[in-house]
Amino acid sequence: MVPAVEAIPHAALGASALFQVYTAGDPAAFKLGHRHVYHGSPWSAEDRAKAAAIAAESMPAETRAVVADVLAEQNRSWESSEAVLEAVERLRDPESVVVVTGQQLGLFAGPLYTVYKAQSTVRLARRLEDETGRPVVPVFWLADEDHDFAEIHRARFSDGEEVRTATYDDGLDPDTDRGAVGRIVLEDGATTQALSDLEAALPDGPERDDALEAARLTYVPGRTMRDAFALLLRRLVPDIVIVSADDARLKRLGAPLFRKEVEEHQWTLTFLEQWSAALVDAGFHAQIDPTPVNLFVMGDSHRTPVDLEGDGFALRGRDTRLTKQDLLDRIENAPETISPNVVLRPLFQDTILPTAAYVAGPGEAAYFAQLGHVYDHFGVPMPIIEPRLSLTVIEPGIAKILDRYALEVADLGGPSTQETLHALWRRLALDASDLEVEPALDAARSALEDVFADLAPTLEAVDAGLEQTAAAARAKALNALERLATTTVRLEKRNHDIVRSRLARAQAALWPGAPQERVLGPLEVAARHGLPAVRELVDAVPLDASVHHLVRT
Repeated sequence: MVPAVEAIPHAALGASALFQVYTAGDPAAFKLGHRHVYHGSPWSAEDRAKAAAIAAESMPAETRAVVADVLAEQNRSWESSEAVLEAVERLRDPESVVVVTGQQLGLFAGPLYTVYKAQSTVRLARRLEDETGRPVVPVFWLADEDHDFAEIHRARFSDGEEVRTATYDDGLDPDTDRGAVGRIVLEDGATTQALSDLEAALPDGPERDDALEAARLTYVPGRTMRDAFALLLRRLVPDIVIVSADDARLKRLGAPLFRKEVEEHQWTLTFLEQWSAALVDAGFHAQIDPTPVNLFVMGDSHRTPVDLEGDGFALRGRDTRLTKQDLLDRIENAPETISPNVVLRPLFQDTILPTAAYVAGPGEAAYFAQLGHVYDHFGVPMPIIEPRLSLTVIEPGIAKILDRYALEVADLGGPSTQETLHALWRRLALDASDLEVEPALDAARSALEDVFADLAPTLEAVDAGLEQTAAAARAKALNALERLATTTVRLEKRNHDIVRSRLARAQAALWPGAPQERVLGPLEVAARHGLPAVRELVDAVPLDASVHHLVRT
Protein backbone atom coordinates (compact mmCIF):
# COMPACT_ATOMS: atom_id res chain seq x y z
CA MET A 1 0.00 0.00 0.00
CA VAL A 2 1.52 3.30 -1.16
CA PRO A 3 -0.86 6.02 0.04
CA ALA A 4 -1.20 9.49 -1.43
CA VAL A 5 -0.71 12.20 1.18
CA GLU A 6 -2.04 15.75 1.24
CA ALA A 7 -1.57 18.35 3.98
CA ILE A 8 -4.23 20.74 5.30
CA PRO A 9 -4.08 23.28 8.16
CA HIS A 10 -5.07 22.15 11.64
CA ALA A 11 -7.53 25.05 11.63
CA ALA A 12 -9.57 23.25 8.97
CA LEU A 13 -10.51 20.63 11.56
CA GLY A 14 -11.26 23.09 14.34
CA ALA A 15 -7.98 23.17 16.28
CA SER A 16 -7.80 25.62 19.19
CA ALA A 17 -6.15 29.02 18.80
CA LEU A 18 -3.30 27.89 21.07
CA PHE A 19 -2.61 24.75 19.06
CA GLN A 20 -2.75 26.68 15.80
CA VAL A 21 -0.15 29.22 16.84
CA TYR A 22 1.96 26.54 18.51
CA THR A 23 2.09 24.28 15.46
CA ALA A 24 2.71 27.33 13.25
CA GLY A 25 5.79 28.19 15.31
CA ASP A 26 4.34 31.56 16.28
CA PRO A 27 6.43 33.20 19.05
CA ALA A 28 3.17 34.10 20.83
CA ALA A 29 2.81 30.42 21.64
CA PHE A 30 6.14 30.39 23.42
CA LYS A 31 5.96 33.59 25.43
CA LEU A 32 3.24 35.39 27.36
CA GLY A 33 4.36 38.73 28.68
CA HIS A 34 7.87 38.17 30.06
CA ARG A 35 7.33 34.47 30.75
CA HIS A 36 7.83 31.57 28.38
CA VAL A 37 4.82 29.30 27.94
CA TYR A 38 6.88 26.30 26.83
CA HIS A 39 10.50 25.47 27.52
CA GLY A 40 11.87 25.29 24.02
CA SER A 41 10.51 24.80 20.51
CA PRO A 42 9.81 21.45 18.84
CA TRP A 43 10.82 23.06 15.55
CA SER A 44 14.39 23.77 16.74
CA ALA A 45 17.03 21.01 16.57
CA GLU A 46 19.14 23.09 18.96
CA ASP A 47 16.32 23.22 21.53
CA ARG A 48 15.72 19.49 21.14
CA ALA A 49 19.37 18.71 21.77
CA LYS A 50 19.50 21.04 24.77
CA ALA A 51 16.43 19.40 26.33
CA ALA A 52 18.00 15.97 25.81
CA ALA A 53 21.24 17.02 27.52
CA ILE A 54 19.36 18.44 30.51
CA ALA A 55 17.17 15.33 30.81
CA ALA A 56 20.17 12.99 30.74
CA GLU A 57 22.16 14.99 33.29
CA SER A 58 19.27 15.34 35.73
CA MET A 59 18.49 11.63 36.08
CA PRO A 60 20.28 9.87 38.97
CA ALA A 61 21.79 6.47 38.26
CA GLU A 62 19.79 4.96 41.12
CA THR A 63 16.53 6.11 39.52
CA ARG A 64 17.59 4.75 36.15
CA ALA A 65 18.33 1.35 37.70
CA VAL A 66 14.94 1.06 39.41
CA VAL A 67 13.05 2.20 36.33
CA ALA A 68 14.95 -0.18 34.04
CA ASP A 69 14.26 -3.10 36.37
CA VAL A 70 10.53 -2.33 36.49
CA LEU A 71 10.22 -1.74 32.75
CA ALA A 72 12.08 -4.93 31.93
CA GLU A 73 9.68 -6.89 34.11
CA GLN A 74 6.60 -5.18 32.69
CA ASN A 75 7.61 -5.41 29.04
CA ARG A 76 8.49 -9.07 29.30
CA SER A 77 4.97 -9.69 30.61
CA TRP A 78 3.53 -7.84 27.59
CA GLU A 79 5.23 -10.10 25.03
CA SER A 80 7.79 -7.51 23.94
CA SER A 81 10.51 -8.29 21.43
CA GLU A 82 14.18 -8.62 22.28
CA ALA A 83 14.72 -5.25 20.61
CA VAL A 84 12.30 -3.60 23.06
CA LEU A 85 13.94 -5.31 26.03
CA GLU A 86 17.32 -4.11 24.78
CA ALA A 87 15.89 -0.59 24.53
CA VAL A 88 14.86 -0.84 28.19
CA GLU A 89 18.43 -1.74 29.11
CA ARG A 90 19.68 1.36 27.32
CA LEU A 91 17.96 3.42 30.00
CA ARG A 92 20.78 2.47 32.37
CA ASP A 93 23.18 4.45 30.16
CA PRO A 94 23.71 7.90 31.78
CA GLU A 95 23.62 9.48 28.31
CA SER A 96 20.26 8.00 27.37
CA VAL A 97 16.95 9.87 27.24
CA VAL A 98 13.38 9.05 26.33
CA VAL A 99 10.73 10.47 24.07
CA VAL A 100 7.46 9.64 25.77
CA THR A 101 3.76 9.77 25.05
CA GLY A 102 0.73 8.34 26.83
CA GLN A 103 -2.98 7.74 26.66
CA GLN A 104 -5.97 6.33 28.50
CA LEU A 105 -6.73 2.63 28.16
CA GLY A 106 -9.47 2.87 25.54
CA LEU A 107 -11.28 -0.37 24.76
CA PHE A 108 -9.59 -2.30 21.93
CA ALA A 109 -6.71 0.23 21.87
CA GLY A 110 -8.92 3.31 21.96
CA PRO A 111 -9.26 5.75 19.05
CA LEU A 112 -6.86 5.87 16.12
CA TYR A 113 -4.81 8.71 17.56
CA THR A 114 -3.57 6.39 20.32
CA VAL A 115 -1.56 4.48 17.72
CA TYR A 116 -0.68 7.70 15.88
CA LYS A 117 0.83 9.07 19.10
CA ALA A 118 2.77 5.89 19.78
CA GLN A 119 4.24 5.59 16.28
CA SER A 120 4.95 9.34 16.19
CA THR A 121 6.99 8.76 19.34
CA VAL A 122 8.97 5.97 17.69
CA ARG A 123 9.78 8.23 14.74
CA LEU A 124 10.68 11.24 16.88
CA ALA A 125 12.94 9.12 19.08
CA ARG A 126 14.82 7.95 15.97
CA ARG A 127 15.21 11.52 14.78
CA LEU A 128 16.53 12.73 18.13
CA GLU A 129 19.01 9.86 18.27
CA ASP A 130 20.23 10.74 14.77
CA GLU A 131 20.54 14.41 15.74
CA THR A 132 22.33 13.96 19.06
CA GLY A 133 24.11 10.62 18.82
CA ARG A 134 22.84 9.64 22.26
CA PRO A 135 20.58 6.62 22.99
CA VAL A 136 16.92 7.63 22.72
CA VAL A 137 14.16 5.26 23.83
CA PRO A 138 10.50 5.66 22.75
CA VAL A 139 8.12 5.12 25.69
CA PHE A 140 4.34 4.81 25.98
CA TRP A 141 2.97 5.75 29.41
CA LEU A 142 -0.22 3.87 30.25
CA ALA A 143 -2.75 6.17 31.90
CA ASP A 144 -3.93 3.16 33.88
CA GLU A 145 -4.59 5.02 37.12
CA ASP A 146 -7.23 7.17 35.47
CA HIS A 147 -10.64 6.36 36.99
CA ASP A 148 -12.87 7.73 34.21
CA PHE A 149 -14.33 4.42 33.06
CA ALA A 150 -17.01 6.19 30.99
CA GLU A 151 -14.31 7.54 28.66
CA ILE A 152 -12.71 4.20 27.89
CA HIS A 153 -15.42 1.51 27.90
CA ARG A 154 -16.48 1.89 24.26
CA ALA A 155 -14.85 1.51 20.85
CA ARG A 156 -16.38 2.80 17.61
CA PHE A 157 -16.08 1.71 14.01
CA SER A 158 -17.63 2.90 10.75
CA ASP A 159 -19.33 0.48 8.39
CA GLY A 160 -21.23 1.94 5.48
CA GLU A 161 -23.52 4.71 6.70
CA GLU A 162 -23.32 3.63 10.35
CA VAL A 163 -20.97 4.15 13.24
CA ARG A 164 -21.18 0.99 15.33
CA THR A 165 -20.11 0.56 18.93
CA ALA A 166 -18.49 -2.20 20.95
CA THR A 167 -19.04 -1.78 24.69
CA TYR A 168 -17.56 -3.28 27.84
CA ASP A 169 -20.60 -3.31 30.14
CA ASP A 170 -20.04 -4.70 33.64
CA GLY A 171 -23.58 -3.85 34.75
CA LEU A 172 -22.64 -0.71 36.69
CA ASP A 173 -23.31 2.86 35.63
CA PRO A 174 -20.35 3.95 33.49
CA ASP A 175 -19.84 6.96 35.78
CA THR A 176 -19.42 4.77 38.89
CA ASP A 177 -15.95 5.08 40.41
CA ARG A 178 -14.32 1.69 39.97
CA GLY A 179 -10.90 2.95 40.98
CA ALA A 180 -7.95 2.85 38.60
CA VAL A 181 -9.27 1.46 35.30
CA GLY A 182 -6.04 -0.43 34.71
CA ARG A 183 -6.76 -2.61 37.74
CA ILE A 184 -10.20 -3.68 36.50
CA VAL A 185 -10.27 -7.44 35.96
CA LEU A 186 -12.13 -8.33 32.76
CA GLU A 187 -15.30 -10.24 33.54
CA ASP A 188 -16.34 -13.23 31.47
CA GLY A 189 -19.79 -12.04 30.40
CA ALA A 190 -18.83 -8.42 29.75
CA THR A 191 -15.72 -9.42 27.79
CA THR A 192 -17.58 -11.98 25.68
CA GLN A 193 -20.24 -9.37 24.85
CA ALA A 194 -17.63 -6.72 24.01
CA LEU A 195 -15.92 -9.13 21.61
CA SER A 196 -19.30 -10.03 20.10
CA ASP A 197 -20.01 -6.32 19.65
CA LEU A 198 -16.63 -5.94 17.98
CA GLU A 199 -17.36 -8.75 15.54
CA ALA A 200 -20.65 -7.08 14.62
CA ALA A 201 -19.11 -3.62 14.36
CA LEU A 202 -15.94 -4.23 12.36
CA PRO A 203 -16.30 -3.61 8.62
CA ASP A 204 -15.53 -6.29 6.08
CA GLY A 205 -11.97 -6.50 4.85
CA PRO A 206 -9.37 -9.05 3.83
CA GLU A 207 -7.65 -8.86 7.24
CA ARG A 208 -10.79 -8.77 9.36
CA ASP A 209 -10.25 -12.22 10.88
CA ASP A 210 -6.73 -11.29 11.99
CA ALA A 211 -7.98 -8.09 13.59
CA LEU A 212 -10.65 -9.99 15.51
CA GLU A 213 -8.14 -12.64 16.57
CA ALA A 214 -5.79 -9.96 17.93
CA ALA A 215 -8.63 -8.65 20.10
CA ARG A 216 -9.63 -12.14 21.28
CA LEU A 217 -6.05 -13.02 22.23
CA THR A 218 -5.57 -9.85 24.27
CA TYR A 219 -8.96 -9.10 25.84
CA VAL A 220 -9.26 -12.29 27.87
CA PRO A 221 -11.49 -12.76 30.95
CA GLY A 222 -9.42 -12.69 34.14
CA ARG A 223 -6.85 -10.32 32.65
CA THR A 224 -6.67 -6.69 33.79
CA MET A 225 -7.76 -3.88 31.54
CA ARG A 226 -4.16 -2.60 31.69
CA ASP A 227 -2.65 -5.86 30.46
CA ALA A 228 -5.26 -6.32 27.71
CA PHE A 229 -4.64 -2.82 26.38
CA ALA A 230 -0.85 -3.16 26.59
CA LEU A 231 -0.87 -6.50 24.78
CA LEU A 232 -3.00 -5.16 21.91
CA LEU A 233 -0.93 -1.97 21.68
CA ARG A 234 2.15 -4.17 21.51
CA ARG A 235 0.74 -5.87 18.39
CA LEU A 236 -0.03 -2.52 16.79
CA VAL A 237 3.22 -0.73 17.73
CA PRO A 238 5.89 -3.37 18.37
CA ASP A 239 8.86 -0.99 18.74
CA ILE A 240 7.82 1.09 21.75
CA VAL A 241 8.60 0.52 25.44
CA ILE A 242 5.41 0.51 27.56
CA VAL A 243 5.28 1.59 31.19
CA SER A 244 2.66 1.40 33.93
CA ALA A 245 3.38 3.75 36.81
CA ASP A 246 0.91 1.88 39.04
CA ASP A 247 3.85 0.20 40.77
CA ALA A 248 5.05 0.72 44.33
CA ARG A 249 8.69 0.95 43.24
CA LEU A 250 8.00 3.75 40.79
CA LYS A 251 5.68 5.56 43.19
CA ARG A 252 8.45 5.58 45.79
CA LEU A 253 10.62 7.46 43.31
CA GLY A 254 7.87 10.07 43.07
CA ALA A 255 7.38 10.45 46.83
CA PRO A 256 9.45 13.69 47.11
CA LEU A 257 7.22 15.27 44.43
CA PHE A 258 4.06 14.22 46.29
CA ARG A 259 5.40 15.52 49.61
CA LYS A 260 6.22 18.90 48.09
CA GLU A 261 2.67 19.20 46.78
CA VAL A 262 1.27 18.47 50.26
CA GLU A 263 3.56 21.08 51.77
CA GLU A 264 3.13 23.74 49.07
CA HIS A 265 -0.23 23.05 47.44
CA GLN A 266 -1.30 26.66 47.92
CA TRP A 267 1.52 27.87 45.69
CA THR A 268 0.48 25.46 42.92
CA LEU A 269 -3.15 26.55 43.12
CA THR A 270 -2.40 30.27 43.18
CA PHE A 271 0.03 30.10 40.28
CA LEU A 272 -2.26 27.98 38.11
CA GLU A 273 -5.21 30.30 38.72
CA GLN A 274 -3.17 33.37 37.79
CA TRP A 275 -1.42 31.82 34.78
CA SER A 276 -4.66 30.30 33.47
CA ALA A 277 -6.34 33.72 33.63
CA ALA A 278 -3.39 35.22 31.72
CA LEU A 279 -3.75 32.62 28.98
CA VAL A 280 -7.45 33.36 28.64
CA ASP A 281 -6.78 37.12 28.57
CA ALA A 282 -4.32 36.51 25.73
CA GLY A 283 -7.05 34.88 23.64
CA PHE A 284 -6.20 31.25 24.39
CA HIS A 285 -7.99 28.76 26.63
CA ALA A 286 -7.17 27.07 29.92
CA GLN A 287 -7.37 23.29 29.53
CA ILE A 288 -6.82 22.55 33.22
CA ASP A 289 -9.29 23.67 35.86
CA PRO A 290 -7.07 24.26 38.93
CA THR A 291 -7.89 22.31 42.09
CA PRO A 292 -6.64 22.91 45.67
CA VAL A 293 -4.60 19.69 45.89
CA ASN A 294 -3.25 17.77 42.89
CA LEU A 295 -3.34 14.29 44.39
CA PHE A 296 -5.68 11.32 44.64
CA VAL A 297 -5.77 8.51 47.16
CA MET A 298 -6.36 5.08 45.59
CA GLY A 299 -7.97 2.00 47.05
CA ASP A 300 -9.09 -1.30 45.59
CA SER A 301 -12.22 0.21 44.09
CA HIS A 302 -11.81 3.96 44.24
CA ARG A 303 -9.55 6.83 43.22
CA THR A 304 -10.60 9.77 45.33
CA PRO A 305 -9.48 13.41 45.08
CA VAL A 306 -7.80 14.97 48.11
CA ASP A 307 -9.56 18.17 49.16
CA LEU A 308 -8.76 20.83 51.72
CA GLU A 309 -10.82 20.83 54.91
CA GLY A 310 -10.00 23.24 57.70
CA ASP A 311 -6.30 23.02 58.47
CA GLY A 312 -6.12 19.48 57.07
CA PHE A 313 -7.39 17.34 54.23
CA ALA A 314 -10.36 15.14 53.35
CA LEU A 315 -11.15 12.50 50.74
CA ARG A 316 -13.94 13.86 48.57
CA GLY A 317 -17.28 12.15 49.16
CA ARG A 318 -15.86 9.91 51.90
CA ASP A 319 -15.92 10.18 55.64
CA THR A 320 -12.14 10.30 55.83
CA ARG A 321 -10.20 13.20 57.35
CA LEU A 322 -6.42 13.48 57.19
CA THR A 323 -3.97 15.79 58.87
CA LYS A 324 -0.98 16.96 56.91
CA GLN A 325 1.14 14.45 58.82
CA ASP A 326 -1.33 11.66 58.01
CA LEU A 327 -0.95 12.39 54.31
CA LEU A 328 2.84 12.66 54.53
CA ASP A 329 2.98 9.36 56.42
CA ARG A 330 0.86 7.69 53.72
CA ILE A 331 3.25 8.98 51.04
CA GLU A 332 6.19 7.63 53.04
CA ASN A 333 4.76 4.25 53.98
CA ALA A 334 2.36 3.44 51.13
CA PRO A 335 3.25 5.58 48.10
CA GLU A 336 1.45 3.13 45.82
CA THR A 337 -1.84 4.48 47.22
CA ILE A 338 -1.04 7.99 46.00
CA SER A 339 -1.92 9.03 42.46
CA PRO A 340 -1.10 12.37 40.82
CA ASN A 341 -3.79 14.29 38.95
CA VAL A 342 -3.48 15.97 35.55
CA VAL A 343 -1.15 18.64 36.93
CA LEU A 344 1.34 16.39 38.70
CA ARG A 345 1.15 13.34 36.42
CA PRO A 346 3.53 14.76 33.79
CA LEU A 347 5.88 15.97 36.53
CA PHE A 348 5.87 12.49 38.09
CA GLN A 349 6.57 11.01 34.67
CA ASP A 350 9.52 13.35 34.14
CA THR A 351 10.80 12.74 37.66
CA ILE A 352 11.29 9.03 37.01
CA LEU A 353 12.15 9.17 33.28
CA PRO A 354 14.90 11.21 31.54
CA THR A 355 12.33 12.85 29.27
CA ALA A 356 13.72 14.91 26.41
CA ALA A 357 10.34 15.30 24.67
CA TYR A 358 6.69 14.52 25.24
CA VAL A 359 4.50 13.76 22.21
CA ALA A 360 1.19 15.50 22.78
CA GLY A 361 -2.19 15.82 21.18
CA PRO A 362 -3.88 19.24 20.97
CA GLY A 363 -5.47 18.97 24.43
CA GLU A 364 -2.26 17.85 26.09
CA ALA A 365 -0.31 20.65 24.40
CA ALA A 366 -2.75 23.02 26.10
CA TYR A 367 -2.17 21.29 29.46
CA PHE A 368 1.54 21.90 29.18
CA ALA A 369 0.95 25.57 28.36
CA GLN A 370 -0.21 25.91 31.97
CA LEU A 371 2.55 23.84 33.55
CA GLY A 372 5.92 25.32 32.58
CA HIS A 373 6.48 27.24 35.79
CA VAL A 374 5.02 24.44 37.88
CA TYR A 375 7.86 22.31 36.51
CA ASP A 376 10.31 25.04 37.56
CA HIS A 377 8.86 25.28 41.05
CA PHE A 378 9.14 21.54 41.62
CA GLY A 379 12.63 21.40 40.19
CA VAL A 380 11.73 19.05 37.32
CA PRO A 381 13.11 19.80 33.84
CA MET A 382 10.29 20.40 31.39
CA PRO A 383 10.67 18.47 28.12
CA ILE A 384 10.07 19.73 24.62
CA ILE A 385 6.40 19.34 23.74
CA GLU A 386 6.24 17.65 20.34
CA PRO A 387 2.82 17.67 18.62
CA ARG A 388 1.85 14.20 17.43
CA LEU A 389 1.27 13.42 13.79
CA SER A 390 -2.37 13.91 12.86
CA LEU A 391 -4.05 11.88 10.10
CA THR A 392 -7.32 11.20 8.35
CA VAL A 393 -7.39 7.91 6.43
CA ILE A 394 -9.48 8.06 3.24
CA GLU A 395 -10.40 4.73 1.69
CA PRO A 396 -10.83 4.56 -2.13
CA GLY A 397 -14.63 4.40 -2.07
CA ILE A 398 -14.82 7.43 0.22
CA ALA A 399 -12.29 9.30 -1.91
CA LYS A 400 -14.58 8.83 -4.94
CA ILE A 401 -17.46 10.43 -3.03
CA LEU A 402 -15.32 13.43 -2.06
CA ASP A 403 -14.13 13.85 -5.63
CA ARG A 404 -17.58 13.36 -7.17
CA TYR A 405 -19.11 16.15 -5.12
CA ALA A 406 -15.98 18.32 -4.75
CA LEU A 407 -16.03 17.97 -0.96
CA GLU A 408 -13.32 18.55 1.63
CA VAL A 409 -13.12 16.49 4.82
CA ALA A 410 -14.01 19.56 6.88
CA ASP A 411 -17.26 19.96 4.90
CA LEU A 412 -18.56 16.87 6.71
CA GLY A 413 -18.05 18.31 10.20
CA GLY A 414 -19.91 20.75 12.37
CA PRO A 415 -21.68 21.06 15.73
CA SER A 416 -24.41 18.66 14.58
CA THR A 417 -23.52 15.85 12.19
CA GLN A 418 -27.16 15.34 11.17
CA GLU A 419 -27.67 19.04 10.42
CA THR A 420 -24.44 19.09 8.42
CA LEU A 421 -25.49 16.01 6.48
CA HIS A 422 -28.93 17.46 5.68
CA ALA A 423 -27.45 20.79 4.58
CA LEU A 424 -25.01 19.05 2.25
CA TRP A 425 -27.78 16.88 0.84
CA ARG A 426 -29.98 19.90 0.19
CA ARG A 427 -27.11 21.68 -1.56
CA LEU A 428 -25.98 18.74 -3.67
CA ALA A 429 -29.21 16.85 -4.38
CA LEU A 430 -31.95 19.45 -4.33
CA ASP A 431 -30.85 23.07 -4.50
CA ALA A 432 -28.19 22.36 -7.12
CA SER A 433 -30.60 20.45 -9.36
CA ASP A 434 -31.65 22.21 -12.57
CA LEU A 435 -34.53 19.77 -13.06
CA GLU A 436 -38.06 20.91 -12.21
CA VAL A 437 -39.84 17.61 -12.63
CA GLU A 438 -43.34 18.41 -11.35
CA PRO A 439 -43.76 21.67 -13.32
CA ALA A 440 -42.57 19.88 -16.48
CA LEU A 441 -45.08 17.09 -15.97
CA ASP A 442 -47.90 19.57 -15.30
CA ALA A 443 -47.00 21.39 -18.53
CA ALA A 444 -47.10 18.09 -20.45
CA ARG A 445 -50.55 17.27 -19.06
CA SER A 446 -51.84 20.71 -20.05
CA ALA A 447 -50.34 20.45 -23.53
CA LEU A 448 -51.91 17.02 -24.02
CA GLU A 449 -55.33 18.36 -23.05
CA ASP A 450 -54.87 21.25 -25.49
CA VAL A 451 -53.98 18.85 -28.33
CA PHE A 452 -57.22 16.88 -27.91
CA ALA A 453 -59.24 20.05 -27.42
CA ASP A 454 -57.87 21.48 -30.70
CA LEU A 455 -58.61 18.20 -32.52
CA ALA A 456 -62.22 17.91 -31.31
CA PRO A 457 -63.93 20.24 -33.90
CA THR A 458 -62.11 18.62 -36.82
CA LEU A 459 -62.91 15.09 -35.68
CA GLU A 460 -66.58 15.96 -35.12
CA ALA A 461 -66.80 17.48 -38.64
CA VAL A 462 -65.41 14.29 -40.18
CA ASP A 463 -67.60 11.91 -38.20
CA ALA A 464 -69.50 12.38 -34.95
CA GLY A 465 -68.56 8.83 -34.01
CA LEU A 466 -64.92 9.82 -33.70
CA GLU A 467 -65.69 11.58 -30.41
CA GLN A 468 -65.58 8.27 -28.45
CA THR A 469 -62.41 7.17 -30.26
CA ALA A 470 -60.77 10.50 -29.40
CA ALA A 471 -61.81 10.18 -25.75
CA ALA A 472 -60.28 6.69 -25.58
CA ALA A 473 -57.08 7.97 -27.20
CA ARG A 474 -56.96 10.91 -24.77
CA ALA A 475 -57.36 8.60 -21.74
CA LYS A 476 -54.68 6.24 -23.06
CA ALA A 477 -52.25 9.13 -23.62
CA LEU A 478 -52.88 10.58 -20.15
CA ASN A 479 -52.41 7.16 -18.57
CA ALA A 480 -49.10 6.74 -20.38
CA LEU A 481 -48.03 10.20 -19.20
CA GLU A 482 -48.94 9.34 -15.59
CA ARG A 483 -46.90 6.13 -15.77
CA LEU A 484 -44.00 8.15 -17.10
CA ALA A 485 -44.49 10.70 -14.31
CA THR A 486 -44.50 7.97 -11.65
CA THR A 487 -41.29 6.47 -13.00
CA THR A 488 -39.62 9.88 -13.27
CA VAL A 489 -40.50 10.89 -9.71
CA ARG A 490 -39.36 7.51 -8.40
CA LEU A 491 -36.03 7.77 -10.19
CA GLU A 492 -35.53 11.36 -9.01
CA LYS A 493 -36.14 10.28 -5.42
CA ARG A 494 -33.75 7.35 -5.88
CA ASN A 495 -31.07 9.71 -7.14
CA HIS A 496 -31.60 11.96 -4.14
CA ASP A 497 -31.45 8.97 -1.81
CA ILE A 498 -28.21 7.80 -3.44
CA VAL A 499 -26.65 11.21 -2.84
CA ARG A 500 -27.76 11.17 0.78
CA SER A 501 -26.45 7.63 1.24
CA ARG A 502 -23.07 8.53 -0.23
CA LEU A 503 -22.77 11.58 1.99
CA ALA A 504 -23.72 9.53 5.04
CA ARG A 505 -21.01 6.96 4.21
CA ALA A 506 -18.39 9.67 3.84
CA GLN A 507 -19.40 11.35 7.08
CA ALA A 508 -19.39 8.08 9.06
CA ALA A 509 -15.91 7.30 7.76
CA LEU A 510 -14.30 10.74 8.06
CA TRP A 511 -16.24 12.76 10.64
CA PRO A 512 -18.29 10.42 12.88
CA GLY A 513 -19.23 13.19 15.31
CA ALA A 514 -15.65 14.48 15.45
CA PRO A 515 -12.53 14.10 13.30
CA GLN A 516 -11.96 10.45 12.41
CA GLU A 517 -8.79 9.97 14.47
CA ARG A 518 -10.59 10.97 17.68
CA VAL A 519 -13.48 8.50 17.31
CA LEU A 520 -12.79 5.40 15.23
CA GLY A 521 -10.66 2.51 16.47
CA PRO A 522 -7.43 1.24 14.87
CA LEU A 523 -8.86 -2.25 14.37
CA GLU A 524 -11.03 -0.78 11.59
CA VAL A 525 -7.90 0.04 9.57
CA ALA A 526 -6.42 -3.31 10.61
CA ALA A 527 -9.49 -5.17 9.31
CA ARG A 528 -9.03 -3.64 5.87
CA HIS A 529 -5.25 -3.55 5.58
CA GLY A 530 -3.69 -5.62 8.38
CA LEU A 531 -2.36 -4.88 11.87
CA PRO A 532 0.94 -3.38 10.64
CA ALA A 533 -0.93 -0.94 8.38
CA VAL A 534 -1.91 1.44 11.18
CA ARG A 535 1.69 2.30 12.04
CA GLU A 536 2.71 2.08 8.36
CA LEU A 537 0.25 4.88 7.59
CA VAL A 538 1.95 7.03 10.24
CA ASP A 539 5.33 6.21 8.71
CA ALA A 540 4.04 7.15 5.25
CA VAL A 541 3.45 10.82 6.08
CA PRO A 542 6.20 13.43 6.44
CA LEU A 543 7.48 13.94 10.00
CA ASP A 544 5.67 17.27 10.10
CA ALA A 545 3.14 17.89 12.84
CA SER A 546 2.52 21.50 11.81
CA VAL A 547 -0.24 20.26 9.47
CA HIS A 548 -2.94 17.58 9.36
CA HIS A 549 -2.32 14.80 6.84
CA LEU A 550 -5.01 13.38 4.54
CA VAL A 551 -3.96 9.86 3.60
CA ARG A 552 -5.64 8.20 0.61
CA THR A 553 -5.07 4.44 0.72
